[in-house]
Amino acid sequence: MPYGKEEKILDLDKNLNVSLLKKREFRGLGDTFDIEMMKSLGLPFGTRSLSTIAKRKKDCCIVISDTTRPVPNSLILPYIIYDVRFAGIKKENITILIANGSHEPVPESMFEKLVGKEVLEENIKIINHDAYDDTQLKKIGETSSGCPVIVNKKYLEADLKICTGLIEPHFMAGYSGGRKSICPGIVGIETLKVFHGVKAMGDPNSKSCQLENNPVDEMAREVASMAGCDFIVNVSLNEKKEVDGIYAGDIFEAHEVGCRMVAYTSIVKIKEPVDIVIASNGGYPLDQNFYQTVKGLVEASEILKPDGVIIMASKCEKGIGKKEFKELLLEVKEKGIKEFLKSHDSPETFKSDQWEVQKLTQVLEKTKNIFMLSSLDKEEYKYTFSTKINTLEEGLKKALKLKGPNAKIAVIPQGPYVVGKIKN
Repeated sequence: MPYGKEEKILDLDKNLNVSLLKKREFRGLGDTFDIEMMKSLGLPFGTRSLSTIAKRKKDCCIVISDTTRPVPNSLILPYIIYDVRFAGIKKENITILIANGSHEPVPESMFEKLVGKEVLEENIKIINHDAYDDTQLKKIGETSSGCPVIVNKKYLEADLKICTGLIEPHFMAGYSGGRKSICPGIVGIETLKVFHGVKAMGDPNSKSCQLENNPVDEMAREVASMAGCDFIVNVSLNEKKEVDGIYAGDIFEAHEVGCRMVAYTSIVKIKEPVDIVIASNGGYPLDQNFYQTVKGLVEASEILKPDGVIIMASKCEKGIGKKEFKELLLEVKEKGIKEFLKSHDSPETFKSDQWEVQKLTQVLEKTKNIFMLSSLDKEEYKYTFSTKINTLEEGLKKALKLKGPNAKIAVIPQGPYVVGKIKN
């Protein structure tokens, strides 16, 4: 089971009723990556080659994910920058914009880790998006549902707009990558108040690997259409976090191809819900804090019987999350789920990170039986609605005591990167 940058081993008795949910295995591109990358930029989905699009453009903005996503920027950015410069855009006119959404900005000390040494040594400008900084933002209208569309000004003003990212299951937007680089990646907090609001988050179609009638995805698509995007470069990763697919071109067409591939590799169907789910949160970088761990808990709960047991392995070496997230978790404990949601169901009462807490409440409405292996201390555990365990074996022993020796068990080593679906 991935745990931070290491692994935890769990030995399961052969007499237990266990199903193992894993991604379909695809080999990484390996030595063919260079060829596939150049082919993707030259023969993209639904649009012209990147170098053709970049011709006669005066400047360029390249959007990248922040440190919470394992996007191999050091592999893909050099090819994008080469094509853009080959087309005539000077490197001083290229900006890399970090799509933080409402996350904390990435410190300069982590830029090399984020983009790679080769890109950093090019001295290309790298800036953080700040959803709360009005000087960075510009309103360009409203969506059909009335959501204000406020986007990073640097991106809007760029002559050439490129978005990069990783396509993987996303527990509210269906899939990451594509339009998510723009919304929520580089929009203002007033947009996020609707995009991540109680109504959108509470819709039953706002879940992993679900795009049809998903209000979160529909909003992201509309915002991205209004903001514009000339080209995307998205990738998918296999279980070893090696690139196994490159999807470049039109923001919607290329992303759709990638989503179909990720659905094929990531969705695993089982006959019926189970009594116990043993899962990781995918290891580093997704299990850096409890905020991100909610994703793994949500996916585990999707195939769990009511009052079942979740055993979660998530290192959380950076603690719980932002101060606002912790305050909201305590608020749920004090008010209860129903009153909490009622207190934050409008843009006026919206608070940062409430969407993650709302998703956690959906897990808690199904079960309160959560055992978690992490590096959190005793004081931090009070925010997690879980019971501390020191080993996975300890968690399994407690779970079997609750559910009996014949309990149906599902093990999901890759956590939120694998999506369990009940066959019917």
